[in-house]
Amino acid sequence: MSDPAAPVGNEIPRLPAWKTALFLFILLGAGAAILEGLAHLYLKLFRGYDGKHLIQYEFDPYKNILPTPNYVDTRGIQHNSVGFRRSSEVTVEKPANTYRVFLMGASTAYGLGGLWPHLQRDFEVIDNSHTIDAYLERDLRAAFPGMNVEVINAAITSTWTHHHLIYLNQKILRYQPDMIIFLDGFNDFYHTTPGHDQFAAYAYGEQSHRIMGPPTLTSLAFQNFWWFYRKSALVHLVTREARKLGGLFSGRGERTSIDPDEQLQRLQEIFPANALTMVHRYTMITKDAGVLPVVVHQPMLILEGHRAASMVEIEKKLFDFNVSSYVPNYDQFALKAAPWVVDTTRAVVEQSGGTFIDATNIYGGETQQIFTDYAHLTPRGNEVLAKHIEGVIGPMIRSDARAKGLSVPDSLP
Repeated sequence: MSDPAAPVGNEIPRLPAWKTALFLFILLGAGAAILEGLAHLYLKLFRGYDGKHLIQYEFDPYKNILPTPNYVDTRGIQHNSVGFRRSSEVTVEKPANTYRVFLMGASTAYGLGGLWPHLQRDFEVIDNSHTIDAYLERDLRAAFPGMNVEVINAAITSTWTHHHLIYLNQKILRYQPDMIIFLDGFNDFYHTTPGHDQFAAYAYGEQSHRIMGPPTLTSLAFQNFWWFYRKSALVHLVTREARKLGGLFSGRGERTSIDPDEQLQRLQEIFPANALTMVHRYTMITKDAGVLPVVVHQPMLILEGHRAASMVEIEKKLFDFNVSSYVPNYDQFALKAAPWVVDTTRAVVEQSGGTFIDATNIYGGETQQIFTDYAHLTPRGNEVLAKHIEGVIGPMIRSDARAKGLSVPDSLP
């Protein structure tokens, strides 16, 4: 009698289920490894990946995020070991004959590249030599040749004014700054939602709330995804591209026209109790520490309609897109609100013993591209802004440095 398990004719014997499963697992693993390698190579060749740091920021328990220490984007971005955007280290103990300036703020101060690649890719990355702090340090060193001037970029993308209070006490004041420049005026300045509370409304809660909150299945799934997003080049690349596609195809929802005067009235109620209070407090903290506080209201593209005749073609497209991306009449609200915000902030800063600089209207006559999107600047935009700031703080530094016994020339060049 024949063996019933023996193959009949040309029939191929079936593998046991465990061998089939093992084969499929190896096949899928090999495929994933190949895709991971290809994603790793793509990011290195085209996205500046240094092979170590996929993400530009990391979790910080006190202010939510911090620029990733020792981060490198080979296209021109570098952070030092404590997360300052600077290729060189900064000693806690200030060197002799050094005047130390810190630049704090959000993405404009950090020097983030353009966020509208569907309109322009030329300024996707602003390298370390073309940021506001780099130009300001260059100009101040030229103005004070006998003194070592440091301008240190301690900006954090997406930060709001209340984060400055934490960062000052957590780290910045330990570095013995002589002056701190706070470049603000966008992220949390123009909220008009009734009952707005900037601590509760901070839009970039990032991942800590989902991971450290209630232990749900959703939080478990997200925690695992977040781990892969930070560790896997493939997951990182696919997620970023999916977000771009989602942004292109997502609708804007209902776009009801707003009343500029009504919105301004709401702003006049909300701003003093939120961002303006934080500006007053960080100015006072800085002043109390014996440091000169300088508050700069940053430029915004939506306020630049008066430059339309001198804008290059791409900047006109960016401006038109900026206006159309907001609800109807928001541009008119911004034009009404900005002067009031500037005047109100100036009064509070000066009453607190600080210096205020309005940078919302400094690009008149410029024929080069200044903005890369709604609030981020080209190298030329950063250079002009740095020169504008230097014109105000140069005499302040000369007086302060002389009082501290540093080597200061008799007059500025």
